[in-house]
Amino acid sequence: MRHFVAVLVCALVVLSIAREAAQAQSTTPAPAPNFETEPFSSSELLRGKRITQAECAALLEAVWVAVDQQGECIRYYHSTAGGSGPEAVVLVSSEVASTNARGELKPYDFYGKLSPAAMQDQGVRWSRSLRMPYIYLGRPGTYGSSGEYAKRRTAREIDLVSATLEAIKTRHGYTRLHLAGYSEGGHATAALLARRTDVRCVVLASSLLSVRSRLAESGRDEDVTGNKHPVDPVALVDQVVKRADLRIIVVTDPDDVVISARSQTAYVRRASAAGLPVQQIFAAASDVNAHNLLRTGLSAAADCARGVRENAIVAKYQNKVPEIPPDADDPPLNTPAVLTRGVVVSESQCKDLPNAVWVRVDGAGYCVRYWMSTAGGSKDEAVVYIHGDLGDAKTPAQLNKYSAFMTAGRMQREVQRWSRVYGGPYIAIGRLGAFGSSGDHRKRRSLLEIRAVVAALDELKVRHGLRRFHLAGQSGGAHTVAGIAQMRSDVGCAVMASGVVSVKTRAHDQGKKIDSGTKALYDPLDHVAAMQPQPGRRMIVMSDPDDQIVSFRSQREFADRARAKGLPILHVSADAGTESFHGLHNESQNMAIDCAKDMDDNALAAKYQNKAAPQSGGLSAIP
Repeated sequence: MRHFVAVLVCALVVLSIAREAAQAQSTTPAPAPNFETEPFSSSELLRGKRITQAECAALLEAVWVAVDQQGECIRYYHSTAGGSGPEAVVLVSSEVASTNARGELKPYDFYGKLSPAAMQDQGVRWSRSLRMPYIYLGRPGTYGSSGEYAKRRTAREIDLVSATLEAIKTRHGYTRLHLAGYSEGGHATAALLARRTDVRCVVLASSLLSVRSRLAESGRDEDVTGNKHPVDPVALVDQVVKRADLRIIVVTDPDDVVISARSQTAYVRRASAAGLPVQQIFAAASDVNAHNLLRTGLSAAADCARGVRENAIVAKYQNKVPEIPPDADDPPLNTPAVLTRGVVVSESQCKDLPNAVWVRVDGAGYCVRYWMSTAGGSKDEAVVYIHGDLGDAKTPAQLNKYSAFMTAGRMQREVQRWSRVYGGPYIAIGRLGAFGSSGDHRKRRSLLEIRAVVAALDELKVRHGLRRFHLAGQSGGAHTVAGIAQMRSDVGCAVMASGVVSVKTRAHDQGKKIDSGTKALYDPLDHVAAMQPQPGRRMIVMSDPDDQIVSFRSQREFADRARAKGLPILHVSADAGTESFHGLHNESQNMAIDCAKDMDDNALAAKYQNKAAPQSGGLSAIP
């Protein structure tokens, strides 16, 4: 359920620019003459783009700027179709590629479909919508600008953008600029405040304003760019010159799962403490990630530029004030102690919790925590996600990053997002001893653990009027999903990603001895023989052939055994995108949702299978 490197989440950042611009003006302008129609190059995005000063001079709307005696050609897209004057709104470009957990950069497909001519057309639409001059500025290495995209969030990038603004002002005779930043583009916009005194309105929508807060939330010690010391806007507020005409507006959706409301609010608090005129507006974003506030940000910037009073801007755009402040205390659900001793929650304590069920298994009582959302709609079929193990694969005595930093608030925002993706009820369940559930996590992969979740699902069916479940599980959670699918008749789709579905084979492939403790665990492979075909049940195994935690061979063995039994099962090989080639949590949830929406096996394979499977074994199965 991590979202920091999720492709879907980041893709909406740039797609929204095109979509919102199209909505801004129904009349489509004719293609701008002389602007290049050739799409932007994804390969240049990865390796860097080079343009000479002479080549730059021949381009429409490009300026040559130098920082540290090194020049770059920065492209911008400017329109006065909506009105002229001495002031303009400038939008600074956002991210155009995703970065996986291995640090590998992948340009978004749609970036390679855009062109300078298309960007200029969008600028015309936005100018007409805002009714004033509009400029879209391509950061170094993007949207036709020269430079290296990999070196974003550096002092040089901010200096280049600042120098570009100066050159644009001179060229077009603007006396004042109003800045708008969206998502990661808001990072550069906020950083410019410490360098410029000629901006009046600065609107930061769903913006990356506190890098250190974002890193802390994800348990990282360096930015996804690989830069251990990125420019951090929150650390620059003391350098911003206090001016009577300066207005800073931060627009936030409290449920943002891309850039948390907590990190945005941290910037607001720090800027306010520094004496800067900052106003935070809480607004409902239009997308499943509660992140897309581009239109709101640009419109607010235009209103501010026209002199609309602050209270009127707040009244116009604020429509989602959170009941709990975004920076309220929200401690992690798991402490390191859960790895060495059980979690105790009494029956009375459990019944006082808003999202918990008390179940009895083998004569003992357990409190099972869950998080549920119907933000996407109500129906009698729910998608249920079951998380993986808590311990770190390399250092089992420590929590992994996901488990160490997951909070109740963040978990609720995640299920809200997934509910919107699904269009119906979405539930995340804590296994025994994990994420607030009572029990002992050391007893995972046991029949007891599976029975506890099965009993919790029974309670949830009654409590929320549910008829059927579609399941997704990652790693150890996939083990639980396999067991549930073998025990229940109300399961539709069961997606097992990177799953421990052949316990003894996995142990063998790790070079471990198959001792009595291993034999005592519930091994889904052993129970395939007792399974019978069940109308509507679809099992899917999702694996990375290079998985270093759970062998590909052990996962394929489960699929092969089920297939030999005559049970319908699909095995998809996919790139996990993590250092250990193991994390398929986002992919498994998306696949379960698509399956629940009746996407057939051929379509699922076409959508998710992006890595060739070996003829036998798999990397981690090789001795």
